[in-house]
Order: sequence, then structure tokens, then C-alpha cells
Amino acid sequence: MNFLLSFWRQRNYRMAAGVALAAFIWLLSGLWSDDTADMGGKPAAESARGRAGAETLSVRARQLEAQPYLTRVVVNSRTEPNRSVKLRAELDGVIAALPVAEGQRVAAGDVICEIAEEDRPEKLARARVALRKAELDFAGAKKLQGRGLQSDAAMAQQEVALATARADLKRAQVDVDNLQIRAPFTGLVNSRAVELGDFIRRGEECATLLDLDPILVVGEVSEVQVVSLNPGAQASAQLQLGQVVQGNLRYVSQEAHPVTRAYRVEMAVPNEQGVLRSGISARMALPTGEVLAHRINSSLLTLDDEGRLGVRTLDEEQRVHFARVQLISDENEGVWITGLPSRATLITVGQEYVTEGERVEAVFENTAGDLPAPSAQSADSAQVEVQP
Repeated sequence: MNFLLSFWRQRNYRMAAGVALAAFIWLLSGLWSDDTADMGGKPAAESARGRAGAETLSVRARQLEAQPYLTRVVVNSRTEPNRSVKLRAELDGVIAALPVAEGQRVAAGDVICEIAEEDRPEKLARARVALRKAELDFAGAKKLQGRGLQSDAAMAQQEVALATARADLKRAQVDVDNLQIRAPFTGLVNSRAVELGDFIRRGEECATLLDLDPILVVGEVSEVQVVSLNPGAQASAQLQLGQVVQGNLRYVSQEAHPVTRAYRVEMAVPNEQGVLRSGISARMALPTGEVLAHRINSSLLTLDDEGRLGVRTLDEEQRVHFARVQLISDENEGVWITGLPSRATLITVGQEYVTEGERVEAVFENTAGDLPAPSAQSADSAQVEVQP
């Protein structure tokens, strides 16, 4: 009792007790007010629903139509000549002339290297005379055989002599023809292995000839991707400096590389002017099929609670749904996705503030500015193959 009297005489204690009592009364008044409102008016649950209905979220949406999209697989590749041939000598001799310089374009049949004649023309002339004599001897023996004055053995010997003379003439003619090493096809002399005055032996290289029209873009694809490729299909490639070229898928290997276990593919690109060189790095886009896809802005992509990629869509009652999608292309103008219905209503503004099943008020955007689906002619972006 004495403690309470002492407590009450202290001014600070009295003020603190008064504030605490006032707070307690204010809290009780709130409870009474809620109960009175609930009892005198609508139930609390209906009141909450009314407030929620008055605050329906407004979002912007767009109706999208699916478009045919050519799926492609992108392959790291390089350019190669259509043909590359090392021209080699077929006989020994000294290099007497080099009519064509390195880097020069030549036509089929042009002389690239010329070997000194030495005595080969004279050997050819002698072979012609020897053949003429063998023919006369054979004709005379034939007449004697008709008179019964030539035995069968002697006649066979004359036939052998005639055949030998013909072979000697053929050999001498080939030697003279091989003095000039000619281009087997139209191309470019990329390098020379000999100089004027060098001695070249049979089988040694004279020069390297490249066929650059068409030029090939070559790469390798995996065993999963190769089954979707069709030789003859239109393809494209982006070269290292940004140039995009078109061509046809000319070749798909039937055998995997023993080390990489990948399959070689070749795209043929016209190169009539010779502006494309061999050895340029490129990214080749090969068509693998066609799917129905939608083009959207990449910022509209989101993840659900399980980390799956998708977008926010609206149904006919303008309720929000999360739709899983698959990304098939990432381009400068947007991304291409699959997994949506042919006609879909996509939330474009406000998708971050809505939840699954929530009903919203949609304001639709104009879709006149949409771009058409790209064709297989472009390879300036990362394309991926859609796997079933």
C-alpha cells in the first residue's frame, strides 16, 4: 500500500500510467467499431470483396496470331574451296617457263608450268618413223602369207613389232604433252612450289590450283541435328565481318568423324566474282523444319515459382494465366517462342503485378506494327532447333 502511494505521488509515473490507459481504450474502440459495422451493415467478407472489386487492376494486352517460322540450327563453320588440286609433274626435267603468276585466275587448259623439251621432240619423230616401218613390214608379211611364203610364227612376230612401234609412239607423244602442266579446271593459282630453272622430278608439286566458284561453307553437326537436314535445302551463313551469304545445303555426310562423332555438312555459295576467300570463319544456319511461333519482346518473358520460362496471358474472362513457352530464336527485333495457342492474348504492360487466376481489366494495343516471320535467308542471329 505504501508502494502504491509512493508511486502515485511521482508525477512521471502518473503520466506514464495515463498514456498506457489511453492507448488501451483506443485499441478497444477499434474492435467495437468493426463489430458494429459488421453487425449493422454487410458481412465483413462481403465488405472485403467489395473493396477488392473496386480496385480491379488495369493492364495492357495484345492479341497475337501464330506465324509459320523456319527453325534452323546454327553451326560454327569456315569457308573452303570447292576443289583444291596440287599439280604435279609426270616426268623429270628443268622448269623452262612459268606463264602464270601466283594469285592469277586461269581457265581450264591454261599452262601453269612448262618443263624443258630436251630430246623428247626428236624421240617423238623417231617413233613416228619406226611405226611407219613396222606398218610396211606387216603389210609385206601379210602378202607373203597369202602366197604361202610366210609362216604363222613369222607373221606373229611382225604383229608384235607393229604393236611395239605403236606403244613407243604413244609414250613419246605423252612425254611431249606432259612437258606442259595445264590447269584441269577454271580456278586460281594459289601458290607455286617451283621457280624458273628448278629441277623437278616425277610426282613433285608444281603449283596449287583452287576452285572458288562455288565456295563452300563447311561445318559439323551432332547426331541429333543431322536427322533433320535435307540436302538441297536453302541455307545461309554470316561471315566473320558481318556479310550474309545464301546457298544450298550441298552435302551431308553419312559417316561421323571418328574423333568428334559429328557429321560434316557443306553449303555451296555462288562466287562468280571471286570476292569470297577460303578460310573465313562463319556461322551457318541450316533449316530443320517449320513451326507455328509468336514474336514478342524479350522483356515479356518471366519465370514461375519452379523456374520455368513463360508469359502472362488472359482468357476470355480476362483472368490471368501463366503459359509455359519454349524459346526458339533470339533476334534484335524480339524473340520467337512456341507453346502458346494459335491465337493468344498476351499481357504486355503490368504482368509483374498480377497473379495466377486474378481478374483484370485489359486495354488492348494496336498490332499493326508487327513484323512478319523471318525466312531461312537470315543468319545474323542465334537460331536453335526445336526438338520434339
